[in-house]
Amino acid sequence: MKASSAPPPEPFPAGRGDGEMLDAVLHRPAIRTGLPLIVVCHSFMAFKDWGFFPVIAGRFARLGYTVLLFDFSRNGVARGGNRITDFGRFAENTFSRELEDLTSILDAVEKSPTGDAGIGGLPVLLLGHSRGGGIAIVQTSRDTRVRGLVTWSSIAAFDRWTDHQKRIWKERGYLPLAKETSASPLRLGEALLADLENHRQELDILTAAGRITVPWLIVHGKADVTVPYGEAVTLSNAARPSTTTLIGLDAVGHLYNAASAAEDGYRTLDSLVKITDVWLHHSFRTETA
Repeated sequence: MKASSAPPPEPFPAGRGDGEMLDAVLHRPAIRTGLPLIVVCHSFMAFKDWGFFPVIAGRFARLGYTVLLFDFSRNGVARGGNRITDFGRFAENTFSRELEDLTSILDAVEKSPTGDAGIGGLPVLLLGHSRGGGIAIVQTSRDTRVRGLVTWSSIAAFDRWTDHQKRIWKERGYLPLAKETSASPLRLGEALLADLENHRQELDILTAAGRITVPWLIVHGKADVTVPYGEAVTLSNAARPSTTTLIGLDAVGHLYNAASAAEDGYRTLDSLVKITDVWLHHSFRTETA
């Protein structure tokens, strides 16, 4: 589909069941097309306005997609902020809470009106990066409202810590994210480890992968040292071959040369958006307006 201009993003009202409002924005295409609504799940230590997330939202909107960006409620970034400053809230985060956040976003989408004024009725696609990919996989496996899934650089397991780290975690009541805590006050709280230990079955990404029946595109850089390419292969092997596509990108790392425009002018990111767009048109075979 030929790209066109898109209006500026607009706030999207969405609240959790406990009444807390989530920070979310909607990027609409210039003309309603019927193409899927893409709900983006950001990665660990990131937020909806970080790095390439606003960039891809604009790129997809110009291609005719509606894109919803949102912040997980305990990512530690204040509304309108550009870095993690609320270390207490960051330490309160859990995987289950992120799944609750995503469910609340999908609830708000479902309640949205149809027609030009709303987004209700559009097919819903989840796009998750890194840890956000793991969240998107689990949600897709259990939520029939999700019609398609795209994961970029996704993890294949939430449990990424050694027994030694877990002992320190339990002894201190937290796990620092840096050896020198004066350099970085970021820490993982007790609730995250308890969530992982008490909900292993519900948080098993590979088990969830095997339950997914909707079209799923897995994209991963083969030069990724943060989340190795082997995790993408593991996900693909756990998924249904008939509905899953794995694409490995040579000489590409975890952030697709797109932490900022200075790296390669978003050329790698643009190729990734194109790959995803082509796959979406093939998978959904949507007639555009």
